[in-house]
Amino acid sequence: MKTYLIIGAVVILGLFLALPLFGIESFILFSLIEWTTKFILPWVVLYWLMRAIKTLEKKR
Repeated sequence: MKTYLIIGAVVILGLFLALPLFGIESFILFSLIEWTTKFILPWVVLYWLMRAIKTLEKKR
């Protein structure tokens, strides 16, 4: 788990350093993270919750 956090931090830091080289402002990363957590992740959680419920129903 600790290695995943380190790898994630290195990737984000690398993006913050690399994006200005291509003319893209770094604050867009925060917008993308916010948008993903608002709109994408709830659907992913709902999908896996439905699969878990179906699996539990089949076992009964």
